[in-house]
Amino acid sequence: MLRGVSPSPLAGTPTSRPWFDAEDPPSRRDLNTCIHCGLCLTACPTYRELKIEPDSPRGRIYLMRGLNEGRIAPTPELVEHLDNCLGCRACETVCPAGVPYGRMLEETRGQLSRRAGGGSSGLMRALGEAALRSLVPDRDRMQVAASLMRLGQRGPIGAFMRSGAAQRLLPAFARRGFAMTPEIAPRRERALEVAARRLPQGARMEERDAALVFIPAGPAQATVGFFTSCVMDVMFPRVNQEAVRLLVLAGCRVEVPRAQTCCGALHAHSGLRREARALARRNAAAFAPEALDFVVTDSAGCGAALHEAGHLLHDDEAADAARSLAARTRDLAQVLAAVGLPEPTATPRSRRDPGRALRIAYHDPCHLAHGQGVRGEPRALLRRIPGAQVVDLPDSDWCCGSAGVYNLTHPAMAESQLQHKLDTVAAVDPELVVASNPGCLLHMARGARERGLAARMVHLVEALALAWPAPGEDTHA
Repeated sequence: MLRGVSPSPLAGTPTSRPWFDAEDPPSRRDLNTCIHCGLCLTACPTYRELKIEPDSPRGRIYLMRGLNEGRIAPTPELVEHLDNCLGCRACETVCPAGVPYGRMLEETRGQLSRRAGGGSSGLMRALGEAALRSLVPDRDRMQVAASLMRLGQRGPIGAFMRSGAAQRLLPAFARRGFAMTPEIAPRRERALEVAARRLPQGARMEERDAALVFIPAGPAQATVGFFTSCVMDVMFPRVNQEAVRLLVLAGCRVEVPRAQTCCGALHAHSGLRREARALARRNAAAFAPEALDFVVTDSAGCGAALHEAGHLLHDDEAADAARSLAARTRDLAQVLAAVGLPEPTATPRSRRDPGRALRIAYHDPCHLAHGQGVRGEPRALLRRIPGAQVVDLPDSDWCCGSAGVYNLTHPAMAESQLQHKLDTVAAVDPELVVASNPGCLLHMARGARERGLAARMVHLVEALALAWPAPGEDTHA
């Protein structure tokens, strides 16, 4: 492992001109924004773990600048250091110079993926890119894949996957992926139309050619577009259904465009910039109606990606629509806090001890806290739950290690971050740990099960539904 920014092992064959080509490179201005103060070092998970300068934000920016200036070449060592980054963007929160580190990292990964083969290799890379290109952007294929996963969780296949034989025969990423996958609901229960069953009295759903439309009983306080997220749609459909219900309860008219697609976050993180740009164009068109006050998402990673649409398509014919999409994108918590939920209708009860206050800990997803600056609104909503004791996890905005597909491609580093996060959960001993990102929920839930922790990982929407339940819903936490 490299121990410094020594030019010899990194240099490869320096060129007399920048290595980056003209297609979507990090800008010289962004690369030169870093003032090398080092405040980012203690905020960086990989630097705190490895204590190696090239595995810090400052060191990685040095490597990017070296590529841009033709001083170093894209050697495997250089690619490894850039690939080691979780992309948590905690460095951006503490940076006094406002360095857009996450943006530069993704632009550099795009150049490396397209021109130097990227970082990961072999079967994992081939499977990942095939899924991102052909499976994830297609809603019908994702639903078929979900149905196959449901079959795989049941019967002899599921029994095999939980057996010792699977532990011996299957690659680690396959075992980890299976362990993280929640129980998949039947396809009919995954449809967003199911939300119509639990709408507030007087509200209704209309199926139109371009969108599903959910209409509140009284005058609409806002008209919002709802971004369903491909992962939320498949693995957390009940969260999406409840998110729509809560928006309608708050007085929002909710439109769900049928033409929307994947946000492109995983594509951008993986260096597939062309694919990410194509998806951004489709979403900019799908949410183009200016009648939409906001575009609402309940997935932190998707929200951060939609916020980047304007920059991603800055030189594209869809630039204006993309900037409009980015400007109107809001996290669900922001909209619920701004528009306002009515008074709670239930007091949740603890499953552990009915006589004890429900203890809820909040985890800040990286792409919500660092990527979008949303911290206060989720906590404010949780504090409205009657009788709940809401606490922060120590280091609540420290990355849990999920980081998209990072937990599959870099399991050792991801596991180290996860165990630190679970240490904080154990220290606080909550009944519920709340996070608004599917990757965090999947990763932390697997770790908590394997470690034997009693805390359940739930989405913000699931916690709020305990205090604002649909008629007949269970309010036990």
